Amino acid sequence: MTRPALTLVASLALASAAHAQHAGMDMGPASPSAKALQQIEQVKQATQTFAAPEQARAAGFGPVLNWLPTMGIHWINLGRQQQSGRNVTITAPDQLMFSPMNGKDALVGAAYSFIVPLSDSARPATFDGNPGWHDHPQFAPEGSTLAMLHVWFVPSPDGPFAGHNPNLPFWALGLTPPPADRFKDAAESVRIRKAALALGVVVDTAGLFPTLAQRPEVHSALVSHRDAIRSLVSRLDAKGVTDWASWDKTADDAAAHWDAVRALYLGSVRSPAVRARMTKVMDEMETGAHGHAH
Repeated sequence: MTRPALTLVASLALASAAHAQHAGMDMGPASPSAKALQQIEQVKQATQTFAAPEQARAAGFGPVLNWLPTMGIHWINLGRQQQSGRNVTITAPDQLMFSPMNGKDALVGAAYSFIVPLSDSARPATFDGNPGWHDHPQFAPEGSTLAMLHVWFVPSPDGPFAGHNPNLPFWALGLTPPPADRFKDAAESVRIRKAALALGVVVDTAGLFPTLAQRPEVHSALVSHRDAIRSLVSRLDAKGVTDWASWDKTADDAAAHWDAVRALYLGSVRSPAVRARMTKVMDEMETGAHGHAH
């Protein structure tokens, strides 16, 4: 997997790193209109020339942060971002999202972003239905915020404009994720998302928080949990599952390992501020929830 220049912990040192969007644990996300689906297809077609990381890099995009289990890696084109501002052209996104699929990094989505004063709540119309934008003041100069909107090219149980996609870790390991309707139950939704995060521990051996993962006491425990999760991988393939009670039991086992990994990370930091930011990141991944504004 391509390793980006910045780690998540480095970004957390600056501010909260929560590359996530509004569509969270919605027990039934509104289906996009036919026009919105057509627009998404137009964006997908317009970005096919950047479908491989080397093509994206040649076009001025570059990776930031590490691979995030429910968001992949964001690749940003600062030139596009600065030139377009709030004059968004949906077929010219300033961010691309890559994640492993079928053994290689694949383009799984795109995003739009621009910087505006905190007092400016106006957001441009984009796709039909006016999906909500979200704000990242931590990635903008003081007094400003980075407004952002995501769009997925691959299925997401929370809809095409969700900030998180728990399917990504399943695909990264060649597995079929559970069907979207299983996310409609709140308890099942959290179970699946935690299992996905456990799979992420196997996918990316550098760790969700790479700097912390390198500490000897953290690294050895991560290796142990990773080995245990790896033994569950084949049983988390949802393809053709009829015995969901058995699948849920395996998912619970994986989720327990994720809970332990989460506690391991949080217990390894001294700064309450950093711990709070890490907690926010992981909470959003576990629930899919994130505040938003239009």
